[in-house]
Amino acid sequence: MKKALKILGYLVGSTLIVAAAFFGIRYFPELRTMTSLRPVEGTNLYTMEYFSDYKFDEFLKTGAHNNLEYHAFVDSIINSSLPVAVDSNEAVQACSAFTFRDSGGRKYMARNYDYKPNPVMLLVTSPENAYRSISTVNLNTLGFNSENTPGMLDPELFGAPYFPTDGVNEKGISVSVLQVNFSRKAKQSGIPTIGIYAAVRLILDYADTVDKAVELLSEYNMYFDATFMAHLFVADSKGNSELIEFVNGETCVIENFEPYQIASNFNVTEETLDSNGYVYTKEYTKWLREPNGKSAYDSEFGTYIRYDFMLDTLYNSSGIMSQTEAFELLENIASPTNLQYSVIYNMTDLQATVITDNDWEKKVTAACRR
Repeated sequence: MKKALKILGYLVGSTLIVAAAFFGIRYFPELRTMTSLRPVEGTNLYTMEYFSDYKFDEFLKTGAHNNLEYHAFVDSIINSSLPVAVDSNEAVQACSAFTFRDSGGRKYMARNYDYKPNPVMLLVTSPENAYRSISTVNLNTLGFNSENTPGMLDPELFGAPYFPTDGVNEKGISVSVLQVNFSRKAKQSGIPTIGIYAAVRLILDYADTVDKAVELLSEYNMYFDATFMAHLFVADSKGNSELIEFVNGETCVIENFEPYQIASNFNVTEETLDSNGYVYTKEYTKWLREPNGKSAYDSEFGTYIRYDFMLDTLYNSSGIMSQTEAFELLENIASPTNLQYSVIYNMTDLQATVITDNDWEKKVTAACRR
């Protein structure tokens, strides 16, 4: 009897070892991804490198017509990564962005993501048949918040590549999404439909020039959630940049002919700019003289004042500033209470430097390079 039990024990142990080995081999990329999660002490920031296949090329074949379909596909990625069912969520945001260069000629894109404090992720992806990139993800889109912070065993993290709000890829292409009042792109028959987050991922994964980004977007219909209309700000390491807007069904591309470009929470296509490119100049001047304790963000004409403030600063510097000066500009136009993160992408050296929750002293830098 003892001999039989001993043999049985060996068999059970061997089976468990084989099963564990199989699981480890089968889910090795997923396990590497999960164990790469790192919280940055004293911040709301996390870093992670994605080693498994997030199947974005598969998604692009069919696309999604609305958030429900998009989240269903993301959930299928999560569930196939590890067999646990989860739900993904959505969020709304506001922001400001600009491009600049430093005295050494390096090119940058800077942006504020004015949204309530929630966990933020710097995510590095390196898909087999697409470009490597580093992007920022508002983890609230995956159900995380200040009370429910991400951990190494949370399978929701496998959905992170599907919710980038900005980033830079190995070709020096940077993109940011900014909320506006209204967006609409006319539908074409015979091509897939994607949403704004997928459009950001599309550019990061496949664009090697600013013009290529526009070309890629022309190959897809776009849907916009009622609470999240947006335009896209795209730039490259050569100094080119364009603002891509979807107005009255048309794709409108605002090309740049200066050493800097600016974007805020309105469609430039729908506004009348003065000869110097300012919007609401009188209101901007009034705010500068009599801010009444209000930040550029909180003013009644905040989105225009932030735009004009960025334009004024960049015009006076000829678009040349250090990263320290750029962060100072971001601080001047940020929401004093609801700033989830600010990030500056170095499109020349392929780096991202980020702060969270208005903590302008705690800067974290991560690289896109291998």
